[in-house]
Amino acid sequence: MPLGRVVLSFALALAACAPDAVNNRAATGFDGFVNRLQRACAPLQLGEYQLADPLMGRVGGNSYDYWLDQTSRLYYRRIGPGTYRESLTAFFGAGNDGTIDCILSNLPQS
Repeated sequence: MPLGRVVLSFALALAACAPDAVNNRAATGFDGFVNRLQRACAPLQLGEYQLADPLMGRVGGNSYDYWLDQTSRLYYRRIGPGTYRESLTAFFGAGNDGTIDCILSNLPQS
């Protein structure tokens, strides 16, 4: 098997295993949802992190990446609102109910 084909096969297999933050199948809808949250829930604050700028995710470890992954799971109905709330509370700590409520209230109805 040619090396190029091996590399391509490996890349495709790796992409299939990527978390939702990286493997976004329908980006236009989800991206619009995230953009709407940035405006409707401003400042989008969880714990000590303001999640308005994806580049700032690196400042607080993987806070933006984790939020984006969990939010994509919620948006694509892979987890429910209760699980979403629990996961964000476990990661960012208590006291974020207002932000989480805002996110959930902006979730499109299916």
